[in-house]
Amino acid sequence: MRRLLSTLLMAATVAFTAAPSHAEDAPATIKFGDVGFGFGTPFGVGLQAIADAKGFIAEEFKGTPTKLEFTYFTGTGPAINEALSNGQLDFASYGAVPNIIGKANGLDTVILASYGGTTIFGAARPDLDIKSIADLKGKKVAIQKATIIHWGLISALKNAGLSEKDITIVDLKNADQLAAIAAKSVDAVFGADFVLPLEDKGVAKIFYKSSDAGATGDGFGAFLVTDKFRKAYPEATQKVVTGFVKAAQWLADDNNREEAFKIWARAGTPIEIIRKSNAGSLLGAKYNPRLDGFFVARYQSGIAFDREQKLIRRDVDLDAWVDRSFVDNAVSSLKLQALWPDRSATGSLQN
Repeated sequence: MRRLLSTLLMAATVAFTAAPSHAEDAPATIKFGDVGFGFGTPFGVGLQAIADAKGFIAEEFKGTPTKLEFTYFTGTGPAINEALSNGQLDFASYGAVPNIIGKANGLDTVILASYGGTTIFGAARPDLDIKSIADLKGKKVAIQKATIIHWGLISALKNAGLSEKDITIVDLKNADQLAAIAAKSVDAVFGADFVLPLEDKGVAKIFYKSSDAGATGDGFGAFLVTDKFRKAYPEATQKVVTGFVKAAQWLADDNNREEAFKIWARAGTPIEIIRKSNAGSLLGAKYNPRLDGFFVARYQSGIAFDREQKLIRRDVDLDAWVDRSFVDNAVSSLKLQALWPDRSATGSLQN
């Protein structure tokens, strides 16, 4: 009897050990954060907003009890960092400058995909002879500091042979920037497409567009997850990233361009302004989700910028921060390698 019980116990142990582990429990709710704009209920103007509006991520969880919650923060990067710190978000999509600050200050985020590019504009008072970045020397320029727009201005100055010391930076939020240039208390503003209506109103003239400076001119950011969520729910994380990549695939189809503009117009920007902002841009290239050599070079420049501006006190290990497996799995399973081939550090396609 003892021999029989011993044999049965051994067999049960072997069977239990050999049996595959059960599938992970589906999360009850997945919480997403993004930068928001507009009055009333804010909305986004990037890739995550497309994934939300078109239901690409929701479709991946069809038939499961998991619910998705999308929040658009008008407080931009700092508000998203705070929400991540308080455990209020699982995923977030926002600019490199603030998410690098968050990582350097201990947020347990992991980069899963690129969120694409941000076109940055420079607008100057029409009564001043400002036609290029070089003409900003000695002028007062309004921006919101510690944002990807801030990075864009400093990068543009360097490319023009100037430095931050050659201008006077006035740190203002978006609405205050518009009021300042209208009152002629600053000479120019740097911002996203919210500055474009200034030209139509005769308040300012657009003299700079980042995409005209080449592939490295636009702003950049990432789609991130908390490490806690990634480890607890790897299958759910893959579903989220696959939905995110499907949104980028949809956006890459030129037939969807106008519908995308209508979706982004929910944030309060007139659709004609969105068209003007994206004129000459291929959305498939602009919103490439790959974490390739170009993405790495962009983020290295963002980390260097944050260090130079004393926004962070310690370095960020980019290799340890990035997890390419989820976006690579999505691109491979959807057979999208030809749509987004690897890019070099300068943005050129690699053979």
